[in-house]
Amino acid sequence: MVGDMDPFTLSSLPVTSLPGFRRVFPSNRMTLGLALPLDSGDPERPDVDIPRQIGLIQRVEAAGFAAVWLRDIPLRDPDFGDVGQAWDPVSYLGYLAASTSSLAMGTAAVVAPLRHPLHLAKQAASIDHLTGGRFLFGVATGDRTSEYPAFGADSGARDEVFREHLDVMQRAWTTEKRGIRWSGGRMWGGDVIPKPMAVRPPLLTVGSCLQSMAWHREHADAHVTYQRPLETQRTYIAGWREDGNTKPFAMSMSLDLHADAHAPAGAIKFGWRVGARRLVEILQELEAMGVDHVILGLKRGTRPVEEVLDDLIAEVLPGFTGAEPRVG
Repeated sequence: MVGDMDPFTLSSLPVTSLPGFRRVFPSNRMTLGLALPLDSGDPERPDVDIPRQIGLIQRVEAAGFAAVWLRDIPLRDPDFGDVGQAWDPVSYLGYLAASTSSLAMGTAAVVAPLRHPLHLAKQAASIDHLTGGRFLFGVATGDRTSEYPAFGADSGARDEVFREHLDVMQRAWTTEKRGIRWSGGRMWGGDVIPKPMAVRPPLLTVGSCLQSMAWHREHADAHVTYQRPLETQRTYIAGWREDGNTKPFAMSMSLDLHADAHAPAGAIKFGWRVGARRLVEILQELEAMGVDHVILGLKRGTRPVEEVLDDLIAEVLPGFTGAEPRVG
């Protein structure tokens, strides 16, 4: 049983056996998730009312959304504006783990080159256990180059550091008291615990990470990208599916849901302003071209988030709830 996993013992379970992975990627249906915070209006001043946010998150869990997703934004950058959920993602994930029971939760994404890989390995494995296997570990190189000088890191080397940090984490998760050496340090005789519930927490690459698609296919358990025009996205997915790759594919979509369910679609940044009926059609098109999960971002919406959730739950979600995961 997943809940009986020993955090001091190496696991041989595949990541596909974990309940979070199975809830988000049930293989028989595309599923929907939501980016945190559950809020609309000003991305620079997100809702930080924790009781309100937890109430909304528990509501979407009960309704059948597959997951909620958090971002890693170490610094507020006026050139970008958006500060995500404001809270540190690792700290917030611990709070969410205790506030939910079946909802998957993921990072989209942790900026891996800016964090020490041994700390990150321990944090990810800890959240893996605290959630009972509901965590999806999304990683990226980050696109806010102003953050790198603040952390004493070289933005020009972040592609190499990204690969190296993932390798260090993988070795920390799958070995016991064996030496690890990399450009940023070395560990002899020590051991990172807890060990994850499977061979590793499900590892999702988010965005290009400055790597080739072949690299993503080899190293990721799933891949996440952003909204593109439908035909462009179709071509991108075809690249992910090369060489017989059947691993899951996910994408984010900004959404301003129109109060009129029949309103046509109009493009907004990385998404759509659209009524519920046309949104369902767009999601069906994405599912047909091979998208397994869509992360809906509501922050650029113009309606109260409670009303948007009402409409999504009633008009959109029923067609995309997937299969309930089996635990154990």
